[in-house]
Amino acid sequence: MIYIIDDDKSVKRAFELFLKATALDYKSFESANEFLATFKPSLEDIIIMDLNLPGMKGSDLLKEFMQENLAVPVIVVTALDDPQTRESCRKYGVKAYLRKPVDCETLLDIIKFNLPSQVHN
Repeated sequence: MIYIIDDDKSVKRAFELFLKATALDYKSFESANEFLATFKPSLEDIIIMDLNLPGMKGSDLLKEFMQENLAVPVIVVTALDDPQTRESCRKYGVKAYLRKPVDCETLLDIIKFNLPSQVHN
């Protein structure tokens, strides 16, 4: 399952449409809290998330994953781009750090690399 966490409705909808077109299963959420209320980790999961979220920030969610030793691949998609933010994401084991707007082919390549069993050629 691919989880999308982004409070920007237009960005979230664009990801939903893109993933639907690629026949990948997804669920989307507007906040980290909403996501955590239903998330049951699996080896087949990947998370696409913004950092600037209402309530619990994306960095706090990454910190929680690290503390819980969850090995879920995370792709950060953000409008923020500074060395401190990139370094923080590296420290938390983020698989990719993409700036908005996102090139969907690049995103799909990252997904394929991290979830080979879900992607149909």
